Formats: sequence, structure tokens, C-alpha cells
Amino acid sequence: MKEVITTFKERLIDFTMYCRERQFVLGPPETRDAFEIAERGYFLDRKLFQYSLKAVYCKRKEHFDRFDELFDRFWSRYYEDKLEQRKAAIKHKKKEPDTATIIFLGAKFNVSKPLQKEQEAKKTVGANESIRLRMTDFSKVNVTDKERLEELAEELFYQMSMRFKRRLENANRGQIAIRNTIRQSISKGGMLLDLSYKRKRKEKRKVVFILDVSGSMDTYSYYLLRYVMVLKKYFKSLEFFTFSTTLTHVTPLLRSNNEQQILQEVGKNVHSWSSGTKIGESLTEFLSSYGSKFLSQKHIVVILSDGLETGSVTQLKEAVRTIRRKCKTLVWLNPLKGMQGYQPIQKGMVNVMPHLDAFESAHNLDSLLKLEKLLMDV
Repeated sequence: MKEVITTFKERLIDFTMYCRERQFVLGPPETRDAFEIAERGYFLDRKLFQYSLKAVYCKRKEHFDRFDELFDRFWSRYYEDKLEQRKAAIKHKKKEPDTATIIFLGAKFNVSKPLQKEQEAKKTVGANESIRLRMTDFSKVNVTDKERLEELAEELFYQMSMRFKRRLENANRGQIAIRNTIRQSISKGGMLLDLSYKRKRKEKRKVVFILDVSGSMDTYSYYLLRYVMVLKKYFKSLEFFTFSTTLTHVTPLLRSNNEQQILQEVGKNVHSWSSGTKIGESLTEFLSSYGSKFLSQKHIVVILSDGLETGSVTQLKEAVRTIRRKCKTLVWLNPLKGMQGYQPIQKGMVNVMPHLDAFESAHNLDSLLKLEKLLMDV
């Protein structure tokens, strides 16, 4: 029994670190409570275990919003593959002598020394893997790396979300409020220990994402969709469209806070995913149906496409020129730019380049994180 429980506690340690890496504030008290939950056998009931850990681990609204998704991602395989085996092992396994002891956040655990060496090796390999995956083109990720890339993207996008939040908080901080500062200092004997600031009334920008989901672009569009779901709460208005041969307004599907549910809804409702490409027609449709509502000098427009137009190049040029005239900033993301030696010589790109404020790549995680700086500066 001890071996089974010890193995589960090791898994629980990994989950605690998994959450800490995603900005959860977890210390020795929370860790001890989590171990007590496990020792009471709550982990035998998945929902009971999930809600118990959620009550202990979550202290902020953003933690509550993300915990269920993190729990499912981390524990699903364990419950699917190991639960029945562990139930049987708990009933029949005899106690075995401990081989080594480690202390984690004030709690002791019995583990084998080879396991400690294995964990250290995994940390080194994991860091190198993360760097490699950040630089890998989305279209070249193999099946064995896909799950790890998903986890890395989720982690990096969440860190980006926290940077956006801090940036907005600092941007809204105005001049020192003298009266409030003096009033607060009275309780501290007149010492000006904490400064009070006036808040700026700074209106959030509005952004429109228009994503090419044709056959050559669907992999890139999927990751930018994940990116958009993180950004949506930091802009006053965020509109999201997809196109290939037809245009689809996807924004109503982004209202849920559950990322997996959003992806499923998009998959069911975007019928032109992985089909042909008619960029000019789709942008013209956007202008005629949504331009008056979603284009102004407060809007940033981001178009993701490789520029391989199969329709009228003249129509594409006129549509892009009109969008640029009506919006504040027009950004074009082209995954092909990430290829060594790439030059925008396709007819579609040649005609739209003069009307762009920025022309960037979006072929891997690193390139998407660079887009963060562009959006922040705007």
C-alpha cells in the first residue's frame, strides 16, 4: 500500500508544481492540505478529488476559471489508465521498506533514489524540449510532440496573459493623488509609506482578427485561435472571423470561458475549415457585412494568411486598401515568412504589402509571443 500511496503523492507533487508554474500561489499549507485530501482516499472519486483540490488551490478568480481545465489536462490519463489498477493494488499490496526520503515544502515522502535521478534528468531534458518546440514550425510538429506543444502553448499564453494584465494596470496609473496619500498615512503615524495614484481613463483598443483556415493554413489558424482566446479579455472589443471560400463570424462562439468547449464549437460551426482560399472575396464580404460596425480609427485589424490568392488579385488589393483606410493599424501575419530566405513575391502579397503597417510571421510559438509586443505597443 505504501508504494501505491507514495507513487500517487509523487504525482500530486507534479500537479502542485504544474499549478505553481501557472501562477497559482501554493505554499506548504496548501500542499499539506492536498496530501491530507489524498490520504483520506478522496482521489478514488475523481469529482470529489477535483473539487477538494480546487477549494485549496484557488484564491483568485482567474485561478477558479482555469483550474478545471488544468485538472482535466493533468489527471485525465491517470484516471483513465491507472485508477482500476491502483484500487486493486491498495487492497492487496503489502508494505515494503523505504529506500530514501525527500522533503518537499515541509512534507516527507518515501521514494527510491533512482527515481530522484530520473526526475533531475527529466528537468534537463524538458528544458531543452521546450526550447525546441518553441522554435518548431506548427506544420512540422510530429504526433509524439503534439501533446507537449499543447501544454507549452497553454503555459506560455497564460504567462503572456499575466504580462498584459500588469501592463494595463501600470498604464492606468496616473499622477500621485496627494490627498489620498496623506489620508492613508495618518494610520501609519504620518509616514508616507504607500502612495496613492489617480487612475487614467484610458480606453482599451478594439481588435479584429481575420484568419485564413484554408487547407494550407488550418494548423497555424488553430494556434492563433488559442492565442485569441487568451487576448479577448484585454481589449474593449475583440472580433474574430475565419475565411477560406466563405467568411464566418466566430465571435459569438468565444463567450464561454472553457477553452475546450470553444474549440469544439468552432469545429462544428466553421464549415469551410481546410477548404480552398479566396482572400479577396472574403475580405470584401467582411467590408460589406461588418465593416461599418467593426472598423474605425480605434480598431486594430490582424489578418493571418499565406497570401496565396486563388481569386481576383485586384479585388484583394482593393479590399486591403479599404480596410487600411478605415482602421487604426493593419497587421498581416504570414507563416511563410518564417521560412529561411522567404520573399513576399506572390501576387497576392505583392499587391497588399504597400497598405500594411506591419508584416510579421506566425509560424511557431516564438513568433506568436513576438506579436504580443506589437499589440501591447499599439
